Amino acid sequence: MRAERLRCVQEALNRLEPLDREILALRHFEELTRGEAAQALGIEESAAAKRYVRALKRLKDALADLPGGLEGL
Repeated sequence: MRAERLRCVQEALNRLEPLDREILALRHFEELTRGEAAQALGIEESAAAKRYVRALKRLKDALADLPGGLEGL
């Protein structure tokens, strides 16, 4: 079951634009702060915060569009 969830999340991430994947990776996997992620991307902190929120929304939408939607996660 865990492997199936991981596959679904990976599939949803693959559907995102590269910039969305990048901000999510910086914040979640590399555990950078909003400021650190902004610096890594060369953008203002407020822009990084907005990009992050939009990327999370797009990831949620991508997960919901998969067979079984969000219920399986």
